[in-house]
Amino acid sequence: MEALVSISWLILIGLAIWKLPFFTKFGLQRKTVLIVYLLHVLAGVSLSLIYTYIYPQRNLADTYKYYDDSVHIYNLLWDSPADFVRMITGYHCDNIHLRPVYDKMFNWYVLNNKYLYNDNRTMIRINALMMIFSGGCYYVHVFFFCMMSLIGKLFLFKAFQNVFKEKKNLLFIAVFLIPSVIFWSSGILKEGFLFLLMGVFIWSFERWSDNLKSVKHLSLILLTLFGLFFVKFYVAIALLPGLISVFWIKQKEYRKPFLKTAVVHLCFVAAAVAFHIISPFHSFLNGLQWQKKSFYGLAETMHSGSVVHTMELQDNFFSFFSNVPEGLFNAFFRPFIWDGLHSPVILAAALENILFLLVFFLTIKWFKKADAKNTAYVFFFSSFTLILFTLSGVVTPIIGTLVRYKIPAISFMLMACVLLWDKEKYENTRFHKFINRIVL
Repeated sequence: MEALVSISWLILIGLAIWKLPFFTKFGLQRKTVLIVYLLHVLAGVSLSLIYTYIYPQRNLADTYKYYDDSVHIYNLLWDSPADFVRMITGYHCDNIHLRPVYDKMFNWYVLNNKYLYNDNRTMIRINALMMIFSGGCYYVHVFFFCMMSLIGKLFLFKAFQNVFKEKKNLLFIAVFLIPSVIFWSSGILKEGFLFLLMGVFIWSFERWSDNLKSVKHLSLILLTLFGLFFVKFYVAIALLPGLISVFWIKQKEYRKPFLKTAVVHLCFVAAAVAFHIISPFHSFLNGLQWQKKSFYGLAETMHSGSVVHTMELQDNFFSFFSNVPEGLFNAFFRPFIWDGLHSPVILAAALENILFLLVFFLTIKWFKKADAKNTAYVFFFSSFTLILFTLSGVVTPIIGTLVRYKIPAISFMLMACVLLWDKEKYENTRFHKFINRIVL
């Protein structure tokens, strides 16, 4: 019965992609969108099988733990609808009579989390709502998350089409065809919902910056930014300096992009320093220190074989900036091939890193100084990549976790490189012909 329900939903979603006008508004053919969606479904199913047969500890796998906990909330819909609404909305959801429900859940509470919002609850609530439509069929949830991921990437692709007018195929690859991005954004994980929010947020910001009177786009900006803070707040923090820089540069006809970008980023650094001085207990340095210790504790508990022993992170800016070079190195270049000898997932990421090194080499070989407009976007893409890679590399000593944490910025890293490629040098290569063949 579960297989029949899952197949029915997959067919229904496929027909929606094929028939609904919505999916024709992104500059791609319907069959292209459908193929991309099916690639995500394949990745999502593969991820669930890997964490069923290769890593069978179900209670430790994110792709299962949010789903499993959501069952207990969903059951309230039939037994006590008022309590279901309380737990979904968060309104008086800590009533003592709900304690038996919490006792059955493993991820509603995060032990010792004094600094960061518990975004596990957001994912558990989303899955509980999905169960109204899925009837509890796990793979229907996979299909829903794949759809969220796809829609977010479609908006991301739409947002930057004008920037990549002559390199649209390369933009397509950067957004839709990076294996690790497809893999980690296709399961029942935070990344699928994150890409939905991130794509709509960036697209809305781009449209609003061209028309400041647009209430629709401003509303979408505020709504998706609010959502980002409830899913992965550090991604929102990493996005804001670059986006604000691009906004300022666009309003001034793309003049002095480096100066404006530098000023905005220095203002963010100054704000972080001031906040740390005013409220050191709640500063991001305190949170990063706690998070890193938490990861080491998790690695020890799980006997993780992919731990990288990095510098100690203390609650001060000198310690943080001392950790940055090592953190960036790990984020850009780890895992190495030998890091993945015990794990097929990490090995795949290591092989992908070799392709990224090739992209860096081609960027040096085909480098051409971008015009003022493209320079602004190179700074934006680079800013997001460097900030997210810094936070991920400094905080995360577990290679497998690091691979996931840097996923949102990988497309931006490649987009920054592509904008610096000399179009003529690129088009005079076999690589250009190969790209044109594989992109539909």
